[in-house]
Amino acid sequence: MLAGAAWKVDRPEWGLSWLALAVAGYAATVLLSAFAVSSAYTAAGLFHPLLLALSYVVLRSCSDREERAIAYFCGAVGLFIGAWGLLQTAALDAARASAFFETPATYAAVLGLILLPLLAATAMGRRDIAVMLAAAWLAAAIFAADSRGALLALAAGAGAVVILGTRARLLQRRGVASMLLALAVGWAGAYAIRATTVPDAPAPGIEVRAESSISRLELFALAWKARHEQPLSGSGYLTFGYVLEQNRAQVPSYGESSETAFVHNDYLQTLLELGPIGLLAFMGLTVLPPVQAYRRLPELPLERRAVVVAAAAALAGLSTHALVDFPFYIPACLLFYGALLGALDRRLSPNAVAIPRSWRTGSWYRPARAAALTIAAVVVLRPVAAEMAAKQGLRMSLAGDAQSTAFWIGAAQRLEPRDWRYHWYAGQFWEMQAARGGNPEAARLAADAYAAGLAANPLEVRNLLGVISVHRQHGPRLDAPADRAAFETWLARAEALAPLNAAVRGERALLEGAR
Repeated sequence: MLAGAAWKVDRPEWGLSWLALAVAGYAATVLLSAFAVSSAYTAAGLFHPLLLALSYVVLRSCSDREERAIAYFCGAVGLFIGAWGLLQTAALDAARASAFFETPATYAAVLGLILLPLLAATAMGRRDIAVMLAAAWLAAAIFAADSRGALLALAAGAGAVVILGTRARLLQRRGVASMLLALAVGWAGAYAIRATTVPDAPAPGIEVRAESSISRLELFALAWKARHEQPLSGSGYLTFGYVLEQNRAQVPSYGESSETAFVHNDYLQTLLELGPIGLLAFMGLTVLPPVQAYRRLPELPLERRAVVVAAAAALAGLSTHALVDFPFYIPACLLFYGALLGALDRRLSPNAVAIPRSWRTGSWYRPARAAALTIAAVVVLRPVAAEMAAKQGLRMSLAGDAQSTAFWIGAAQRLEPRDWRYHWYAGQFWEMQAARGGNPEAARLAADAYAAGLAANPLEVRNLLGVISVHRQHGPRLDAPADRAAFETWLARAEALAPLNAAVRGERALLEGAR
């Protein structure tokens, strides 16, 4: 849908600006890291920057009427998601609201991007009762999520509303009182729901919150220390999970099995994974919008200022949330953030350096754009098709259809050979076939699949453990079974990748017991 909307963007007022350069710079840095720097390719390195950039482009190029329609749609989506989370706590006895999101924090982060513009409108004198009710509804959902990061973002965003609204000369005392009232009503509603539905459920105590804070500090320290290993290029987009696995002893609160791919501080994670240039680009996304809004507000026509305040406050809220969580790795947050950036930039840079009209009217322009879109579609659709094929293969495996499983998982391997997961799926499938029927060909295919997965992602220990397992259990069926020296080499590498991994230690015990 976003790509289709971006295709229709062909307006004379479109052009470059500082915020456009920040979006392009960050997107290019992530894409470069995912495809050229990182040893652990993931399709998220493609889709995350595209979501951000496309939503920015679409909103940057909308008319006021189109933007208003999108805003109403996003508000309706926010109210629906908020209702879902409140229903969880009210009817399903959930301790924290999360709707369909993996964590309450990400749920609350998305809602915060919708709530803060409503609070800004209220603070600047919007007396619409529907706006007040919607703000209270979303506030209740955020309070029901009980996310400290979201509350920090809400406080920062409300503070930005006051500062920018004062700068714009739009802030009203009654409006600020109404904003605070909406937040108070939301808190009271969330508290009442919890007290009514789960009255005996204890709220997270000081000890639980302290443990969570200690875990974050340990993750922060690990990311800060690990950045020295590749100080310029970074370790690669979304590789922190492997850094944690290699240095799990430095994060004792996570024990031997807890996993996370996130530092819970997007600034530190960006510095670790994308290096200082990536951090600079990221800060262009997070720091530049409210700074530009503050500087430019007095110069803007009065009719533009309200949206500038609302958008910049919401962006400042999420940028603050990124200090203690990972909202910039959540697709929905990137989608809304890019849209708000586009809406802000359309008002801050209406006279940006425009793309020459002669380019758009030249005979080469439309064929070139069609070719670029075709290439982009192939690049984007390949990982989608591979994921669908892999899921179909896993469903066929559960149904016991070995032939269909082999076809669909093999298709996923061929479509996206850089993704280690599909080789791992294939390795597990063929290893299971070898164990059931003693088929030498299945054992060979399992060993080849695991080896391909290890070549695709040398940081992932699971494919390496698969290689060890196949050679240990089915060595006689292979053309070139591993000797003890090979097992020692593989295990040493596995211990370097995941020294506290239970499966790695189990393989070490088996090898030592075979002496």
